[in-house]
Amino acid sequence: MHPAAAKLLFEEQVRKLTPALAERRDWVLHLIDFPSIDCAFTANGRTTLRLQLHCDDWNDLPPAITLHAGNGDFLSQLPPNPTGVFNPGPHPSTQRPFVCMRGAREYHTHPSHVGDLWENLKNQENYTLGGILTQLWNAWQKGTD
Repeated sequence: MHPAAAKLLFEEQVRKLTPALAERRDWVLHLIDFPSIDCAFTANGRTTLRLQLHCDDWNDLPPAITLHAGNGDFLSQLPPNPTGVFNPGPHPSTQRPFVCMRGAREYHTHPSHVGDLWENLKNQENYTLGGILTQLWNAWQKGTD
């Protein structure tokens, strides 16, 4: 996708990621600036999970999603009892824990899922940037630590 078109689509979708939404969901939006989203999921009694979505070439490619501790350090291992979406890895490309969910670049490039094409999903509402973040947040809420 042309970089200007990717940026325009990114900006259109992130407009819905408002401070009010973040407050309702206990998210901390550290950064939203094309091509990156840096968002932490927080809740009382839970270990914070911070995700960085790298949305270069949005939406020809799904976002590459990295997992971080609340302070921004890469996670070398996941908290106890994550849901299946958060794979302890290592991913063949990054050698780190990763998001194994449709809509994450790491999922679509993993040898187990290369047949599940992003092209078939990218225009569905659940696979907008907000939709992907919401799916990740819901999965995070199901985990226990």
